[in-house]
Parts: sequence; structure tokens; C-alpha cells
Amino acid sequence: MIAAILAGLALGLSLAVSVGPVIFAIIKHSINNGFKAGIAFVLGVSFCDILYVLVGNLASSFIDNLEAYQDYIGIGGGGLLIAMGVYGLLFKKVKISTGDEKPETFKTHHYAGIWLTGFLMNALNPGVIIFWLTVCVGAGATSRSHRIIMFGVCLAFVLATDVLKVVVADKIRHKLTLKTVELLNKIAGISMIVFGMVLLYKVIFDVQMTGH
Repeated sequence: MIAAILAGLALGLSLAVSVGPVIFAIIKHSINNGFKAGIAFVLGVSFCDILYVLVGNLASSFIDNLEAYQDYIGIGGGGLLIAMGVYGLLFKKVKISTGDEKPETFKTHHYAGIWLTGFLMNALNPGVIIFWLTVCVGAGATSRSHRIIMFGVCLAFVLATDVLKVVVADKIRHKLTLKTVELLNKIAGISMIVFGMVLLYKVIFDVQMTGH
């Protein structure tokens, strides 16, 4: 049991500290739209991770099929990231609040859209796919209880660290000036474009990569 917990913490830490488009998106949504929007995005990412873990452990044949479509997933994920980055960089209007305003423009379907954005950004990241499927295949020789504890600890740790990022971003967002928020959004947009181009480069030149 201790070995499974330590393995889960190690896996969770590797994902939590990895630099990928998700971390920039978490910060952007939390600063721009507040705590609930950041949590919605994080839950979408977490649901995707859970889905990949379940698929990786329950359907080994599906893993082979998924790897066969890895290039198409990479192209789709790269295109999505570039499109989101360009939109955030050139078209999205930035607003800041004091924290006292009511989020009048944010309703359930808006949060659902943010949740879906988090899910798709993670789902179409080949690095995430390769990470989870590799770990699931590698853990196939261990007992069921070991895998349940290991993946449970890993997923819980990653979700906790993502929520912490949302909390920190929400705490500081009311202290930021409009210029600072605009700069952060530009950094997030450029980062997504860069990650999208890296994914496309990976597909074209078949370069191995990971990143959450």
C-alpha cells in the first residue's frame, strides 16, 4: 500500500510540475473569470485524466487503436491550441473586477463551455495520452488494489494542485492592473500558440514529448 501511494504521488508530482498549455489556461480563466470558472476548467481537465486512466486500464485493445490515430489527435490538438491562442491574443477583450460585482454574464452553460474547453485541451494533447497509456500499460503487471490506490492518489494530487493554482490566481486577480492582466493574457495566448505549433511539429517529425 505504501509503495502504491508513493508511486501515485510521484506520478502526480510529475504531472503537476510539468509545463504545458493547461497551466496557462488555468491561470487565464481564473484571473479573467474568477474562481468558479477556474474550477470548471480544472474539473474538465480532471475528468479527462480519469477517463484516460479508465480506458487505459480496462481496454488494452483500445490503446492500440488510439495510438494508431495519434497523428490525427496531434493535428486536432495543435490546431485547437493555436486557434484558442490566436483568439485570446487578438480578439478576446480583457476585463478586471473588484470582486464585488455579480457575475451576471456567467450562467450554467458558460461554465459548461469552460469545462468542455478544459476537457478538450487535455484530451487532444498527445503528451497526456502517451503519458497515461504508458503508465497504464506499465502498471498492468501490478495487482488491482495497487493500481486503484496508485491512480487514485495520483489523480487526487493533480486535482488538488490544480485547484490550488485556481485559488492563488483568484486571490491575486483583484490586485492586478488592467495592463498586467492584458500582459498575462498575451503570455497565455502566445504559450498556447507555441504549444500548438510544437504538437504539429511533433506530428510532422515524429518527436516524442510529454506535458500536462
